[in-house]
Amino acid sequence: MIFDQLLYERPNIVKFEEVVFELLGKFDSVNSFEEQFKLIDKINSLRNHVLTMMTIAEIRAQLDTSDKNYQEEQKFINKNWPVYEKVVASYYERLIRSTFKEQIKQKYGKQLLNLAEINVNTIGSSVIDKLKRENNLISEYTRLMANAKIEFKGEERNLSQLDKFVSSPDRMLRKQAIEKKYELLEQYENRIDELFDSLIQVRTQIAKELGYNSFVELGYARLSRVDYGQQEVADFRKMILKYMVPISEKLREKQRIRIGIENLTYYDEEVRFKTGEAILKGDSNWMIEKFKTIFQQLSNQPGEIFKLMHENKYMDLTIKENKARGAYTTYLCNEKIPYIFANFNGSRKDVKVLAHEFGHAFQMAIFNQNNNIPEFILPTKEACEISSITMEFLIWPYMEEIFGDDAMNYRYSHLEDAIFAMPYRASIDEFQHFIYTNPNLSSVERKKKWIEIEQKYMPYKTTYNHSYLKKGNFWHQQTHLFKFPFYYIDYAMAQICALQIWSIAQKDIYTAWNVYMDICKQGGRLSFLDLLDHSGIASPFKEEAFENMINSIDTWFSKND
Repeated sequence: MIFDQLLYERPNIVKFEEVVFELLGKFDSVNSFEEQFKLIDKINSLRNHVLTMMTIAEIRAQLDTSDKNYQEEQKFINKNWPVYEKVVASYYERLIRSTFKEQIKQKYGKQLLNLAEINVNTIGSSVIDKLKRENNLISEYTRLMANAKIEFKGEERNLSQLDKFVSSPDRMLRKQAIEKKYELLEQYENRIDELFDSLIQVRTQIAKELGYNSFVELGYARLSRVDYGQQEVADFRKMILKYMVPISEKLREKQRIRIGIENLTYYDEEVRFKTGEAILKGDSNWMIEKFKTIFQQLSNQPGEIFKLMHENKYMDLTIKENKARGAYTTYLCNEKIPYIFANFNGSRKDVKVLAHEFGHAFQMAIFNQNNNIPEFILPTKEACEISSITMEFLIWPYMEEIFGDDAMNYRYSHLEDAIFAMPYRASIDEFQHFIYTNPNLSSVERKKKWIEIEQKYMPYKTTYNHSYLKKGNFWHQQTHLFKFPFYYIDYAMAQICALQIWSIAQKDIYTAWNVYMDICKQGGRLSFLDLLDHSGIASPFKEEAFENMINSIDTWFSKND
């Protein structure tokens, strides 16, 4: 069914809670694992319906943040999502203490029980109201960033629309655009600081009430990190500092020389060639048609899935007034189809965004046709990002169809993007660990720490001279800090894994595709490290993963400089 025609009906959370608790009562008293399996199926069917309705409402609320009806539904979700999670936690308790736990493990795999054990203590009746407040604060930040506008070049423009100009080959134009962007953000600086401070306080209170030492521990549990912890992530950041920061600095210097400027500034970062970016030859509809062909050439399955999603309007890619910022892919359980949300601005990064989000969509589509377990729709965050980031690289052979003679410039810039992103992601992660370990800092103290961390991982920024940036405000625009704490480093972990598949693809695209397909077919049945072991990919927590990847990157840049 076409997305616009999907019927939305507000889920009855009270009824859902009553029915599930009735089934859980039976769960404790049945005498066979077959009967428990039937109850698990019934509970998951109820969960999938609630998740489908909430997903429809959230998508429509973000497509138009001025739509009063769906903003009311978003408020309903903010209020009732903690209740849903509380019900699911009770279900997890039954799984963990089931007499037939071993049979459950044999049928569904150990990951379901691992997820139950780590998530069972991320919710509790005593914190329901605080969880509602956390959700409302996130929604306010989303609306603020979507609706903020400023006049530029004769038009009122939002943040996404201003981003179109920051990669212009006209240095004065991009300087004007990014200064307008920071002027706009500066208008909301105090409110963003207040929202973030409130999120830190409420998250810390939730963590303490649930028995955690700090929100850091709860944040890791929310992300279902079942086979590694804070020490492994800290070691990973150290390896980024050791391996990725030097190559990033070297590439930034090459960029400065290549575009012919004396000093790289905050308005030069996105320009990689003197003539400007690789240019898209058409609008978003033109690019969709190109991607239909590309995915069909890549393999029949992605081609068919992309065509199905487009024809049935399970993607909205263009910037619109009052549309929320960002890009994501989600899944409609009952319809068994993914949905892609994005904001194309006409830059080369639109190609990366569509490939990335379709990587998620493809994994969801091929795994979930025969899956009804909500926990397995996606792997855990760092694992699911492997399928999305790898797809960005798997379409490299077809870039001439989009960029023509500029295709190699796109590939060059795209690989640079991957390198430049990792130190930044490490910065965000170290910043989060610091602020949630020290939740009573003032906004000024937090910003001072950001500057220190930023200069550690991105030394090239130390000469940037803009009042908004010099105050330590760059992170204000990083949605993940507000909506998905501790998630952002997952992209860097996945990047190391995806680049290993990219390295294989440089020699043998067929083998790389088979590795990729094998990852996608596992869905969420395996933990992150188990998935890597299964697929033969070196863990990002091992130095060999960095050493091998750096060699491949150096070789590629040497050949293509």
